[in-house]
Amino acid sequence: MANNPIRILQVVPSLNRSAGVARVVYNWNRFHDENRVHFDFLHHSSRNGVLLHNKRYDEELKAVGSEVFTVNYAADDLKRFIREVHEVFEKVGADYDIVHCHMPNSAFCVLREAELVGIEHRVLHSHLNNSSDKFLHRLRNAPLNAIGKHYATDYIACSDDAGRFLFGSRPFTVINNGIPLEQFAYDSESRKLLRSELGIKETDPVVGCVGRLVKQKNFPFAVRVFAKFHEAFPDAKMLILGDGDDREELEGIISSEHLSNVVILAGVREDINKLYSVMDVFFMPSLYEGLPVSAVEAQAAGLPCVYSDNVPRETDITGTGTFLSLDADIDKWTKTLENAFNRGKLTDNPVLLEQRGYSAKANAELLMQHYERLMEGK
Repeated sequence: MANNPIRILQVVPSLNRSAGVARVVYNWNRFHDENRVHFDFLHHSSRNGVLLHNKRYDEELKAVGSEVFTVNYAADDLKRFIREVHEVFEKVGADYDIVHCHMPNSAFCVLREAELVGIEHRVLHSHLNNSSDKFLHRLRNAPLNAIGKHYATDYIACSDDAGRFLFGSRPFTVINNGIPLEQFAYDSESRKLLRSELGIKETDPVVGCVGRLVKQKNFPFAVRVFAKFHEAFPDAKMLILGDGDDREELEGIISSEHLSNVVILAGVREDINKLYSVMDVFFMPSLYEGLPVSAVEAQAAGLPCVYSDNVPRETDITGTGTFLSLDADIDKWTKTLENAFNRGKLTDNPVLLEQRGYSAKANAELLMQHYERLMEGK
């Protein structure tokens, strides 16, 4: 095995540093054993050959020996996407033992091409408990997902909720979204330095949100809740980490709520692990999720977490979070945030996460064992 690692092509939407799926596969790559498995990557975060995100893992992964293949964004021109995926598999597909696809609505093309070039093991991975925040996209994705499952030989999910959503009664394996826990532990020195950099006083309460600025994450709602919270706590700040297509819309809402001086859009930061120490509460009012990596990171930093009830209950790994319906009165949301602030840092969280299987190193090992069982036909 040492001389012939299992070669795996990870097919992801992007290698954008603010995307949860990208962070998951990046962590796998960091903690894998190159003697046992080798990862290359394919994504469609490109428009006319130009990569779409400034902060990404592409170059870093190439520097440690992975190939990164890109095709043009599927939503721009689906026919071109299908053609370009075909060309990649025609050229390099025979080099791989396993294709691991993290894009259910593109698996009809990706896994079909993998089958055509003779790749025996074709993994489909579910990361969400919904297929889109738009009705027409859900309508489109339903048949695409169904066809994609036809070409898969193995099913993995980040949570039971995400697995049941995509695979129904079919058997699937849950691989947790593990993180390097020690890197996200609360750090008082980072809190002091980064608060100073961001213009936040040590005593200011900080509500934190992390994720791509897209409809799924429901950040406009988060800002409206924070506006009400800010009335009661005028020193409070909101820190939003991430970027995306809806940034301009979000900036407009922040401005209309007269919060431009207290809501900080920090973009995509490479020191995200330290920035959780700046926050006092983690806020995730998402429309849907699978098992969000950012929520695992926030718990590792000891943050009390407030979620919408569209976020799977499994997300509350440490049993310390609060869930609330998006239909609840805004005063109830602000009171829930206030109660979370009053809890303070949750110092037992890192130990609980380790015990419950959310270490990136442990999950990389489980994944490698899963691949090895596939190759052995077990």
